[in-house]
Amino acid sequence: MTMLFRRWPSRVMVGSLLVLPVAQAQASGYHFGSQSVAAQGSAHANGAEAADPSTIFYNPAGLARLKGTQVTSGLSILLPDGDYEDKGSRDVFGNPVSGDAGEFLPDAAAAPNFYFSHEINDRVTIGLGIFTPFGAKLDYKEDWAGRYGIQSASLETVTFNPSIAFRFNEHHSIGFGVSAQYIKSVQRGAADVKGASRQLAGQFVTANQDLTELAASPLGQFAIPLLYGINVPSEISSCDGQADDAFVDCVAKNFADNVQGDGYFRVKGDDWGFGWNIGYMWEPTESTRFGVSYRSNIRHTLEGETKWSFAGVSGSVPSPDTDLSGGIDLGIITLPPADALGQVLDPSNWVNPGDFAGSRLHPNSKAKTAIDTPEMLSFNAFHQLNDKVALMADLTFTRHSRLDEVRIGIDQVAGYPYFNGVTEGDLSVKQDWKDSYKISLGMNYQYSDDLLLRTGVAYDKSPVNSTQLRHPAFPDADRYWLSFGANYKVTRDTSLDFAYSYVQFSSGKMDYQDGCSPAGWVPGAGGLYQDSGVRCTGNGGNYTGEYNTHIHFIGLALNHTF
Repeated sequence: MTMLFRRWPSRVMVGSLLVLPVAQAQASGYHFGSQSVAAQGSAHANGAEAADPSTIFYNPAGLARLKGTQVTSGLSILLPDGDYEDKGSRDVFGNPVSGDAGEFLPDAAAAPNFYFSHEINDRVTIGLGIFTPFGAKLDYKEDWAGRYGIQSASLETVTFNPSIAFRFNEHHSIGFGVSAQYIKSVQRGAADVKGASRQLAGQFVTANQDLTELAASPLGQFAIPLLYGINVPSEISSCDGQADDAFVDCVAKNFADNVQGDGYFRVKGDDWGFGWNIGYMWEPTESTRFGVSYRSNIRHTLEGETKWSFAGVSGSVPSPDTDLSGGIDLGIITLPPADALGQVLDPSNWVNPGDFAGSRLHPNSKAKTAIDTPEMLSFNAFHQLNDKVALMADLTFTRHSRLDEVRIGIDQVAGYPYFNGVTEGDLSVKQDWKDSYKISLGMNYQYSDDLLLRTGVAYDKSPVNSTQLRHPAFPDADRYWLSFGANYKVTRDTSLDFAYSYVQFSSGKMDYQDGCSPAGWVPGAGGLYQDSGVRCTGNGGNYTGEYNTHIHFIGLALNHTF
Protein backbone atom coordinates (compact mmCIF):
# COMPACT_ATOMS: atom_id res chain seq x y z
CA MET A 1 0.00 0.00 0.00
CA THR A 2 2.13 2.71 0.96
CA MET A 3 4.77 3.56 2.95
CA LEU A 4 6.31 6.43 4.30
CA PHE A 5 9.68 7.42 4.00
CA ARG A 6 12.24 8.42 6.18
CA ARG A 7 14.93 8.19 8.07
CA TRP A 8 17.28 9.90 10.50
CA PRO A 9 18.06 12.12 13.54
CA SER A 10 18.90 15.15 15.83
CA ARG A 11 18.07 15.73 19.47
CA VAL A 12 17.33 13.81 22.58
CA MET A 13 17.24 13.83 26.37
CA VAL A 14 20.64 12.95 27.74
CA GLY A 15 21.31 13.77 31.34
CA SER A 16 20.60 17.46 31.68
CA LEU A 17 20.55 18.01 27.91
CA LEU A 18 17.04 18.25 26.49
CA VAL A 19 17.26 18.59 22.73
CA LEU A 20 14.06 19.80 21.16
CA PRO A 21 12.88 19.24 17.57
CA VAL A 22 14.85 21.22 15.04
CA ALA A 23 13.82 22.32 11.57
CA GLN A 24 15.00 20.26 8.62
CA ALA A 25 18.30 21.09 6.95
CA GLN A 26 19.71 23.92 9.04
CA ALA A 27 23.09 23.34 7.54
CA SER A 28 24.30 21.38 4.59
CA GLY A 29 22.06 18.36 4.16
CA TYR A 30 20.68 17.35 7.55
CA HIS A 31 23.38 18.98 9.70
CA PHE A 32 22.22 21.15 12.54
CA GLY A 33 23.46 24.64 11.81
CA SER A 34 25.50 25.61 14.88
CA GLN A 35 27.57 23.85 17.52
CA SER A 36 28.83 27.04 19.20
CA VAL A 37 27.38 30.50 19.89
CA ALA A 38 30.81 32.13 19.47
CA ALA A 39 31.23 30.40 16.11
CA GLN A 40 27.74 31.38 15.01
CA GLY A 41 28.53 35.05 15.55
CA SER A 42 31.13 34.89 12.77
CA ALA A 43 29.02 32.58 10.54
CA HIS A 44 31.31 29.73 11.66
CA ALA A 45 34.44 31.28 10.22
CA ASN A 46 36.40 31.01 13.51
CA GLY A 47 37.75 27.46 13.37
CA ALA A 48 41.29 28.77 13.96
CA GLU A 49 40.32 31.32 16.61
CA ALA A 50 39.94 28.79 19.47
CA ALA A 51 37.98 31.29 21.52
CA ASP A 52 36.56 28.75 23.98
CA PRO A 53 36.23 24.96 24.49
CA SER A 54 33.79 24.67 21.55
CA THR A 55 36.96 24.44 19.45
CA ILE A 56 36.58 20.70 20.23
CA PHE A 57 34.02 20.53 17.44
CA TYR A 58 35.69 22.83 14.91
CA ASN A 59 39.39 22.06 15.47
CA PRO A 60 40.46 20.12 18.59
CA ALA A 61 44.06 21.36 18.22
CA GLY A 62 42.73 24.71 19.45
CA LEU A 63 42.40 23.21 22.94
CA ALA A 64 46.14 23.74 23.33
CA ARG A 65 45.55 27.51 23.40
CA LEU A 66 43.08 27.39 26.34
CA LYS A 67 44.43 28.12 29.80
CA GLY A 68 43.23 26.72 33.11
CA THR A 69 39.83 25.05 33.26
CA GLN A 70 37.09 26.48 31.05
CA VAL A 71 33.42 25.71 30.53
CA THR A 72 30.97 26.99 27.94
CA SER A 73 27.30 26.09 27.86
CA GLY A 74 25.20 27.35 24.97
CA LEU A 75 21.68 27.24 23.60
CA SER A 76 20.72 27.73 19.96
CA ILE A 77 17.16 28.87 19.29
CA LEU A 78 15.64 28.61 15.82
CA LEU A 79 12.65 30.49 14.47
CA PRO A 80 12.05 28.93 11.04
CA ASP A 81 9.53 30.06 8.47
CA GLY A 82 8.77 28.16 5.29
CA ASP A 83 6.05 27.61 2.76
CA TYR A 84 5.37 25.03 0.10
CA GLU A 85 3.48 25.64 -3.14
CA ASP A 86 2.23 22.53 -4.88
CA LYS A 87 2.57 22.62 -8.65
CA GLY A 88 0.77 19.53 -9.85
CA SER A 89 1.52 16.53 -7.62
CA ARG A 90 -0.13 13.35 -8.90
CA ASP A 91 -0.75 9.84 -7.68
CA VAL A 92 0.55 6.71 -9.39
CA PHE A 93 -2.34 6.80 -11.90
CA GLY A 94 -1.73 10.44 -12.84
CA ASN A 95 -4.65 11.82 -10.84
CA PRO A 96 -4.09 15.21 -9.14
CA VAL A 97 -3.40 15.02 -5.40
CA SER A 98 -4.22 18.25 -3.63
CA GLY A 99 -3.89 19.54 -0.09
CA ASP A 100 -2.16 22.37 1.79
CA ALA A 101 1.19 21.52 3.38
CA GLY A 102 0.42 23.80 6.33
CA GLU A 103 3.08 25.00 8.77
CA PHE A 104 5.38 22.04 8.21
CA LEU A 105 8.27 23.58 10.17
CA PRO A 106 8.08 24.05 13.96
CA ASP A 107 7.30 27.54 15.26
CA ALA A 108 10.46 27.43 17.34
CA ALA A 109 13.10 24.94 18.34
CA ALA A 110 16.15 24.83 20.57
CA ALA A 111 19.29 22.73 20.94
CA PRO A 112 21.93 23.00 23.67
CA ASN A 113 25.66 22.34 23.65
CA PHE A 114 28.21 21.94 26.40
CA TYR A 115 32.02 22.07 26.27
CA PHE A 116 34.70 21.66 28.91
CA SER A 117 38.50 22.01 28.78
CA HIS A 118 41.24 21.47 31.37
CA GLU A 119 44.92 22.34 31.00
CA ILE A 120 46.95 19.43 32.39
CA ASN A 121 50.23 21.25 31.84
CA ASP A 122 51.73 23.66 29.32
CA ARG A 123 51.73 20.92 26.65
CA VAL A 124 48.61 18.82 27.26
CA THR A 125 44.95 19.90 27.45
CA ILE A 126 41.91 17.65 27.65
CA GLY A 127 38.26 18.40 26.98
CA LEU A 128 34.74 17.12 26.44
CA GLY A 129 32.09 18.27 24.01
CA ILE A 130 28.38 17.34 24.04
CA PHE A 131 26.48 18.63 21.03
CA THR A 132 23.83 18.00 18.38
CA PRO A 133 25.47 17.47 14.97
CA PHE A 134 22.44 16.46 12.89
CA GLY A 135 18.74 17.08 13.06
CA ALA A 136 15.44 17.35 11.24
CA LYS A 137 11.82 18.02 12.08
CA LEU A 138 9.00 18.11 9.53
CA ASP A 139 5.29 17.91 10.22
CA TYR A 140 3.03 18.38 7.21
CA LYS A 141 -0.75 18.52 7.33
CA GLU A 142 -2.29 15.06 7.34
CA ASP A 143 -4.00 15.56 3.98
CA TRP A 144 -1.32 17.56 2.15
CA ALA A 145 -0.51 16.90 -1.51
CA GLY A 146 2.72 15.01 -0.76
CA ARG A 147 1.31 12.82 2.03
CA TYR A 148 2.07 9.63 0.10
CA GLY A 149 5.76 10.56 0.21
CA ILE A 150 5.89 11.67 3.85
CA GLN A 151 3.69 13.22 6.54
CA SER A 152 6.09 13.81 9.40
CA ALA A 153 9.67 13.04 10.28
CA SER A 154 12.07 13.69 13.12
CA LEU A 155 15.80 13.08 13.24
CA GLU A 156 17.56 13.33 16.60
CA THR A 157 21.19 12.95 17.56
CA VAL A 158 23.52 13.69 20.42
CA THR A 159 27.31 13.24 20.38
CA PHE A 160 29.78 12.86 23.25
CA ASN A 161 33.24 13.93 22.10
CA PRO A 162 36.13 13.59 24.64
CA SER A 163 39.30 15.16 23.23
CA ILE A 164 42.96 15.80 23.94
CA ALA A 165 45.44 18.32 22.48
CA PHE A 166 49.26 18.34 22.49
CA ARG A 167 51.36 21.46 22.02
CA PHE A 168 54.73 20.56 20.47
CA ASN A 169 56.08 24.12 20.63
CA GLU A 170 54.89 27.70 20.18
CA HIS A 171 54.14 27.05 16.50
CA HIS A 172 52.56 23.59 16.27
CA SER A 173 49.79 21.71 18.08
CA ILE A 174 47.58 18.74 17.34
CA GLY A 175 44.27 17.57 18.78
CA PHE A 176 42.39 14.29 18.69
CA GLY A 177 38.95 13.16 19.82
CA VAL A 178 36.63 10.17 19.77
CA SER A 179 32.86 10.36 19.40
CA ALA A 180 29.98 8.30 20.72
CA GLN A 181 26.83 9.28 18.86
CA TYR A 182 23.21 8.37 19.53
CA ILE A 183 20.72 8.64 16.69
CA LYS A 184 16.96 8.26 16.66
CA SER A 185 14.51 8.53 13.77
CA VAL A 186 10.72 8.50 13.56
CA GLN A 187 8.80 8.90 10.28
CA ARG A 188 5.16 8.73 9.34
CA GLY A 189 3.38 8.70 5.98
CA ALA A 190 0.03 8.02 4.33
CA ALA A 191 -0.84 4.79 2.52
CA ASP A 192 -2.68 5.14 -0.79
CA VAL A 193 -5.36 2.52 -0.15
CA LYS A 194 -7.45 3.76 -3.10
CA GLY A 195 -4.48 3.31 -5.43
CA ALA A 196 -3.70 -0.14 -4.05
CA SER A 197 -7.35 -1.15 -4.42
CA ARG A 198 -7.32 -0.05 -8.04
CA GLN A 199 -4.14 -1.99 -8.77
CA LEU A 200 -5.38 -5.17 -7.13
CA ALA A 201 -8.76 -4.87 -8.84
CA GLY A 202 -7.05 -4.40 -12.19
CA GLN A 203 -4.86 -7.43 -11.58
CA PHE A 204 -7.97 -9.51 -10.72
CA VAL A 205 -9.89 -8.34 -13.80
CA THR A 206 -6.91 -9.09 -16.05
CA ALA A 207 -6.78 -12.66 -14.70
CA ASN A 208 -10.55 -13.07 -15.29
CA GLN A 209 -11.07 -10.71 -18.21
CA ASP A 210 -13.23 -12.92 -20.47
CA LEU A 211 -15.65 -13.63 -17.65
CA THR A 212 -15.74 -10.02 -16.50
CA GLU A 213 -16.37 -8.72 -20.03
CA LEU A 214 -19.19 -11.27 -20.39
CA ALA A 215 -20.72 -10.08 -17.11
CA ALA A 216 -20.57 -6.46 -18.36
CA SER A 217 -22.32 -7.30 -21.66
CA PRO A 218 -26.13 -7.19 -22.11
CA LEU A 219 -26.12 -10.99 -22.24
CA GLY A 220 -24.32 -11.25 -18.92
CA GLN A 221 -26.50 -8.63 -17.29
CA PHE A 222 -29.50 -10.75 -18.32
CA ALA A 223 -28.14 -14.28 -17.74
CA ILE A 224 -26.30 -13.86 -14.44
CA PRO A 225 -29.35 -12.68 -12.46
CA LEU A 226 -31.34 -15.48 -14.08
CA LEU A 227 -28.79 -18.25 -13.32
CA TYR A 228 -27.32 -16.99 -10.03
CA GLY A 229 -29.88 -14.59 -8.64
CA ILE A 230 -27.22 -11.84 -8.49
CA ASN A 231 -27.28 -8.52 -10.32
CA VAL A 232 -24.14 -7.32 -12.08
CA PRO A 233 -22.98 -4.19 -10.19
CA SER A 234 -22.64 -0.92 -12.05
CA GLU A 235 -18.89 -0.92 -11.40
CA ILE A 236 -18.71 -3.68 -14.04
CA SER A 237 -21.78 -3.08 -16.25
CA SER A 238 -20.90 0.59 -16.89
CA CYS A 239 -17.73 -0.55 -18.69
CA ASP A 240 -19.59 -2.46 -21.41
CA GLY A 241 -18.39 -1.50 -24.87
CA GLN A 242 -14.76 -1.08 -23.80
CA ALA A 243 -12.17 -3.75 -24.43
CA ASP A 244 -8.69 -4.91 -23.53
CA ASP A 245 -6.70 -2.55 -21.26
CA ALA A 246 -9.37 0.14 -21.36
CA PHE A 247 -11.94 -2.29 -19.97
CA VAL A 248 -9.59 -3.43 -17.20
CA ASP A 249 -8.82 0.14 -16.19
CA CYS A 250 -12.49 1.13 -16.28
CA VAL A 251 -13.57 -1.63 -13.89
CA ALA A 252 -10.56 -1.14 -11.62
CA LYS A 253 -11.17 2.60 -11.35
CA ASN A 254 -14.87 2.10 -10.61
CA PHE A 255 -14.15 -0.21 -7.71
CA ALA A 256 -11.40 2.07 -6.38
CA ASP A 257 -13.80 5.00 -6.42
CA ASN A 258 -15.69 3.22 -3.60
CA VAL A 259 -12.69 3.71 -1.31
CA GLN A 260 -12.30 6.74 0.97
CA GLY A 261 -9.53 7.63 3.38
CA ASP A 262 -5.85 6.79 3.75
CA GLY A 263 -3.91 4.30 5.78
CA TYR A 264 -0.91 5.37 7.82
CA PHE A 265 2.56 4.00 8.31
CA ARG A 266 5.13 4.74 10.98
CA VAL A 267 8.70 3.52 11.28
CA LYS A 268 11.15 4.29 14.05
CA GLY A 269 14.60 3.15 15.03
CA ASP A 270 17.71 4.14 16.97
CA ASP A 271 21.37 3.24 17.33
CA TRP A 272 24.73 4.16 18.85
CA GLY A 273 27.73 4.71 16.57
CA PHE A 274 31.38 5.69 17.04
CA GLY A 275 33.85 7.89 15.20
CA TRP A 276 36.82 10.21 15.66
CA ASN A 277 38.17 13.64 14.77
CA ILE A 278 41.60 15.19 14.48
CA GLY A 279 42.98 18.70 14.04
CA TYR A 280 46.26 20.50 13.48
CA MET A 281 47.11 24.16 14.12
CA TRP A 282 50.13 26.12 12.88
CA GLU A 283 50.92 29.50 14.45
CA PRO A 284 53.66 31.13 12.38
CA THR A 285 53.34 34.36 14.40
CA GLU A 286 51.59 35.46 17.55
CA SER A 287 48.85 37.09 15.50
CA THR A 288 48.35 34.54 12.73
CA ARG A 289 47.36 30.90 12.75
CA PHE A 290 46.09 28.29 10.32
CA GLY A 291 44.24 25.10 11.02
CA VAL A 292 43.03 21.94 9.34
CA SER A 293 40.65 19.43 10.87
CA TYR A 294 38.89 16.23 9.93
CA ARG A 295 35.81 14.60 11.43
CA SER A 296 35.15 11.00 10.43
CA ASN A 297 31.93 9.45 9.22
CA ILE A 298 29.97 7.37 11.71
CA ARG A 299 28.18 4.26 10.56
CA HIS A 300 24.81 3.54 12.13
CA THR A 301 22.47 0.58 11.81
CA LEU A 302 19.11 1.77 13.06
CA GLU A 303 16.85 -1.04 14.22
CA GLY A 304 13.24 -0.54 15.18
CA GLU A 305 9.71 -1.33 14.14
CA THR A 306 7.03 -0.49 11.61
CA LYS A 307 3.39 0.05 12.47
CA TRP A 308 0.41 0.32 10.10
CA SER A 309 -3.06 1.70 10.73
CA PHE A 310 -6.07 1.54 8.39
CA ALA A 311 -8.76 2.64 10.84
CA GLY A 312 -9.65 5.69 8.73
CA VAL A 313 -10.36 3.74 5.53
CA SER A 314 -14.00 3.23 4.51
CA GLY A 315 -15.85 1.76 1.53
CA SER A 316 -16.09 -1.76 0.17
CA VAL A 317 -14.64 -3.73 -2.75
CA PRO A 318 -14.59 -7.41 -3.76
CA SER A 319 -11.91 -9.35 -1.93
CA PRO A 320 -8.84 -9.63 -4.21
CA ASP A 321 -8.22 -13.23 -3.13
CA THR A 322 -11.58 -14.56 -4.42
CA ASP A 323 -11.01 -17.73 -6.50
CA LEU A 324 -13.30 -18.06 -9.55
CA SER A 325 -11.77 -21.30 -10.80
CA GLY A 326 -13.84 -24.49 -11.06
CA GLY A 327 -17.56 -24.36 -11.72
CA ILE A 328 -19.30 -25.57 -14.88
CA ASP A 329 -17.36 -25.87 -18.14
CA LEU A 330 -19.60 -24.96 -21.07
CA GLY A 331 -16.84 -25.30 -23.62
CA ILE A 332 -16.99 -21.67 -24.69
CA ILE A 333 -16.69 -20.41 -21.13
CA THR A 334 -16.54 -21.80 -17.61
CA LEU A 335 -19.24 -20.56 -15.26
CA PRO A 336 -17.69 -20.05 -11.81
CA PRO A 337 -19.15 -21.46 -8.60
CA ALA A 338 -22.11 -19.46 -7.33
CA ASP A 339 -20.60 -18.66 -3.95
CA ALA A 340 -17.36 -17.40 -5.52
CA LEU A 341 -19.21 -15.28 -8.08
CA GLY A 342 -21.29 -13.87 -5.25
CA GLN A 343 -18.12 -12.67 -3.54
CA VAL A 344 -17.38 -10.53 -6.61
CA LEU A 345 -20.82 -9.35 -7.71
CA ASP A 346 -22.83 -9.02 -4.50
CA PRO A 347 -21.89 -5.81 -2.58
CA SER A 348 -23.07 -7.37 0.68
CA ASN A 349 -20.08 -9.75 0.42
CA TRP A 350 -17.50 -7.08 -0.31
CA VAL A 351 -14.79 -6.20 2.21
CA ASN A 352 -13.40 -3.01 3.69
CA PRO A 353 -10.11 -2.44 1.82
CA GLY A 354 -8.49 -1.14 5.00
CA ASP A 355 -9.34 -4.36 6.85
CA PHE A 356 -7.93 -6.35 3.94
CA ALA A 357 -4.72 -4.30 3.93
CA GLY A 358 -4.21 -4.79 7.66
CA SER A 359 -4.88 -8.54 7.58
CA ARG A 360 -3.30 -9.56 4.26
CA LEU A 361 -0.77 -6.95 3.17
CA HIS A 362 0.91 -5.00 5.98
CA PRO A 363 1.65 -6.56 9.37
CA ASN A 364 3.55 -4.63 12.02
CA SER A 365 7.13 -5.83 11.80
CA LYS A 366 10.79 -5.13 12.46
CA ALA A 367 12.75 -2.69 10.32
CA LYS A 368 16.40 -1.80 9.80
CA THR A 369 18.37 0.80 7.89
CA ALA A 370 22.10 1.57 7.59
CA ILE A 371 23.22 5.20 7.70
CA ASP A 372 26.65 6.72 7.24
CA THR A 373 26.93 10.26 8.56
CA PRO A 374 29.27 12.26 6.30
CA GLU A 375 32.87 13.09 7.10
CA MET A 376 34.05 16.72 7.06
CA LEU A 377 37.38 18.32 6.16
CA SER A 378 37.93 21.95 7.22
CA PHE A 379 40.63 24.55 6.50
CA ASN A 380 40.61 27.66 8.63
CA ALA A 381 42.64 30.81 9.22
CA PHE A 382 42.77 33.60 11.81
CA HIS A 383 44.71 36.88 11.75
CA GLN A 384 44.77 39.58 14.42
CA LEU A 385 45.05 42.61 12.18
CA ASN A 386 45.55 45.11 15.03
CA ASP A 387 44.44 45.67 18.61
CA LYS A 388 40.84 46.11 17.49
CA VAL A 389 40.24 43.93 14.42
CA ALA A 390 40.67 40.23 13.73
CA LEU A 391 39.87 38.53 10.42
CA MET A 392 39.04 34.86 9.92
CA ALA A 393 37.89 32.38 7.30
CA ASP A 394 36.81 28.76 7.03
CA LEU A 395 36.28 26.35 4.15
CA THR A 396 34.60 23.04 5.00
CA PHE A 397 34.01 20.15 2.61
CA THR A 398 31.39 17.53 3.48
CA ARG A 399 31.23 14.11 1.85
CA HIS A 400 27.48 13.92 1.38
CA SER A 401 27.95 11.63 -1.60
CA ARG A 402 27.87 8.75 0.90
CA LEU A 403 24.09 9.13 0.75
CA ASP A 404 23.04 7.44 -2.50
CA GLU A 405 19.65 6.28 -1.28
CA VAL A 406 17.67 5.85 1.89
CA ARG A 407 16.70 2.19 2.12
CA ILE A 408 14.63 0.77 4.97
CA GLY A 409 14.56 -3.01 5.10
CA ILE A 410 11.24 -4.36 6.39
CA ASP A 411 11.29 -7.85 7.86
CA GLN A 412 8.81 -10.50 6.80
CA VAL A 413 6.56 -11.87 9.54
CA ALA A 414 6.59 -15.64 9.85
CA GLY A 415 3.12 -17.16 9.49
CA TYR A 416 1.47 -13.97 8.24
CA PRO A 417 -0.96 -14.74 5.35
CA TYR A 418 0.55 -12.35 2.80
CA PHE A 419 -1.87 -11.92 -0.11
CA ASN A 420 -0.78 -13.77 -3.23
CA GLY A 421 2.73 -14.10 -1.83
CA VAL A 422 3.34 -10.34 -2.15
CA THR A 423 5.56 -9.89 0.91
CA GLU A 424 6.64 -6.40 1.90
CA GLY A 425 9.71 -5.04 0.15
CA ASP A 426 12.20 -2.37 1.17
CA LEU A 427 11.35 1.27 1.18
CA SER A 428 13.84 3.12 -1.01
CA VAL A 429 14.17 6.87 -1.54
CA LYS A 430 16.68 7.81 -4.22
CA GLN A 431 18.88 10.75 -3.22
CA ASP A 432 22.25 10.57 -5.02
CA TRP A 433 23.57 13.47 -2.95
CA LYS A 434 26.72 15.23 -4.06
CA ASP A 435 29.65 16.39 -1.95
CA SER A 436 29.14 19.92 -0.69
CA TYR A 437 31.08 22.80 0.83
CA LYS A 438 30.61 25.81 3.07
CA ILE A 439 32.72 28.96 2.89
CA SER A 440 32.65 31.49 5.73
CA LEU A 441 34.27 34.89 6.26
CA GLY A 442 34.21 36.61 9.64
CA MET A 443 35.53 39.52 11.67
CA ASN A 444 35.95 40.42 15.36
CA TYR A 445 35.99 44.01 16.61
CA GLN A 446 37.21 44.74 20.15
CA TYR A 447 34.86 47.62 20.99
CA SER A 448 36.11 47.92 24.57
CA ASP A 449 37.96 45.90 27.18
CA ASP A 450 34.72 44.11 28.06
CA LEU A 451 32.89 43.96 24.74
CA LEU A 452 33.93 42.05 21.61
CA LEU A 453 31.71 42.34 18.53
CA ARG A 454 31.52 39.68 15.79
CA THR A 455 30.08 39.42 12.30
CA GLY A 456 30.30 37.03 9.38
CA VAL A 457 28.80 35.79 6.13
CA ALA A 458 28.68 32.31 4.67
CA TYR A 459 27.53 30.34 1.64
CA ASP A 460 26.46 26.77 2.36
CA LYS A 461 26.05 24.53 -0.69
CA SER A 462 23.24 21.97 -0.63
CA PRO A 463 24.01 18.32 -1.48
CA VAL A 464 20.69 17.86 -3.31
CA ASN A 465 21.66 16.95 -6.86
CA SER A 466 18.64 18.04 -8.88
CA THR A 467 14.97 18.99 -8.82
CA GLN A 468 14.14 15.37 -9.65
CA LEU A 469 16.03 14.15 -6.55
CA ARG A 470 14.56 16.62 -4.05
CA HIS A 471 12.20 14.54 -1.89
CA PRO A 472 9.59 16.10 0.46
CA ALA A 473 11.44 14.48 3.36
CA PHE A 474 14.64 16.35 2.33
CA PRO A 475 13.57 19.75 0.97
CA ASP A 476 17.11 21.07 1.19
CA ALA A 477 18.55 23.99 -0.81
CA ASP A 478 21.58 26.29 -0.84
CA ARG A 479 21.79 28.65 2.13
CA TYR A 480 23.18 32.16 2.69
CA TRP A 481 24.19 33.26 6.20
CA LEU A 482 24.46 36.74 7.69
CA SER A 483 25.57 36.69 11.33
CA PHE A 484 26.22 39.11 14.17
CA GLY A 485 27.52 38.34 17.64
CA ALA A 486 29.06 39.68 20.79
CA ASN A 487 31.05 38.54 23.82
CA TYR A 488 30.60 40.54 27.02
CA LYS A 489 32.80 40.06 30.10
CA VAL A 490 30.62 40.09 33.19
CA THR A 491 33.62 39.51 35.46
CA ARG A 492 37.25 38.66 34.86
CA ASP A 493 36.38 34.96 34.69
CA THR A 494 32.84 34.98 33.33
CA SER A 495 31.48 36.13 29.99
CA LEU A 496 28.32 35.91 27.93
CA ASP A 497 28.07 35.20 24.20
CA PHE A 498 25.18 36.29 22.00
CA ALA A 499 24.66 35.59 18.30
CA TYR A 500 22.00 36.27 15.70
CA SER A 501 21.94 34.84 12.18
CA TYR A 502 19.57 35.24 9.28
CA VAL A 503 19.66 32.22 6.99
CA GLN A 504 18.02 32.47 3.57
CA PHE A 505 17.43 29.29 1.56
CA SER A 506 17.40 29.31 -2.20
CA SER A 507 14.15 28.28 -3.84
CA GLY A 508 13.81 24.49 -3.62
CA LYS A 509 11.98 23.14 -6.64
CA MET A 510 10.84 19.52 -6.45
CA ASP A 511 9.77 17.01 -9.10
CA TYR A 512 10.32 13.63 -7.46
CA GLN A 513 9.00 10.39 -8.98
CA ASP A 514 8.40 7.37 -6.73
CA GLY A 515 9.36 4.13 -8.47
CA CYS A 516 7.21 1.77 -6.39
CA SER A 517 3.42 1.28 -6.46
CA PRO A 518 0.71 1.23 -3.77
CA ALA A 519 0.18 -2.52 -4.18
CA GLY A 520 3.78 -3.22 -3.16
CA TRP A 521 5.54 -4.06 -6.41
CA VAL A 522 7.55 -2.30 -9.08
CA PRO A 523 5.24 -2.14 -12.12
CA GLY A 524 6.07 -4.59 -14.89
CA ALA A 525 6.35 -3.97 -18.62
CA GLY A 526 2.57 -4.29 -18.97
CA GLY A 527 1.86 -1.29 -16.73
CA LEU A 528 0.56 -0.69 -13.24
CA TYR A 529 -1.54 -3.88 -13.18
CA GLN A 530 1.48 -5.99 -14.08
CA ASP A 531 3.44 -7.41 -11.12
CA SER A 532 7.13 -7.41 -12.06
CA GLY A 533 7.96 -9.64 -9.10
CA VAL A 534 10.19 -6.93 -7.59
CA ARG A 535 8.89 -6.11 -4.11
CA CYS A 536 8.98 -2.62 -2.65
CA THR A 537 7.16 -0.37 -0.22
CA GLY A 538 5.91 2.93 -1.56
CA ASN A 539 3.02 4.68 -3.26
CA GLY A 540 4.23 5.67 -6.70
CA GLY A 541 3.22 9.11 -7.78
CA ASN A 542 4.99 12.34 -8.57
CA TYR A 543 5.63 15.08 -5.98
CA THR A 544 5.89 18.46 -7.69
CA GLY A 545 6.18 21.81 -5.97
CA GLU A 546 8.47 24.51 -4.60
CA TYR A 547 9.83 25.31 -1.13
CA ASN A 548 10.80 28.75 0.18
CA THR A 549 12.42 28.93 3.60
CA HIS A 550 14.29 31.30 5.88
CA ILE A 551 15.39 31.05 9.51
CA HIS A 552 16.16 33.40 12.36
CA PHE A 553 18.89 31.82 14.47
CA ILE A 554 19.57 33.08 18.03
CA GLY A 555 22.38 31.84 20.26
CA LEU A 556 23.11 32.41 23.95
CA ALA A 557 26.07 31.02 25.91
CA LEU A 558 27.69 31.33 29.33
CA ASN A 559 31.47 30.97 29.60
CA HIS A 560 33.49 30.58 32.78
CA THR A 561 37.16 30.05 33.56
CA PHE A 562 38.15 28.41 36.83
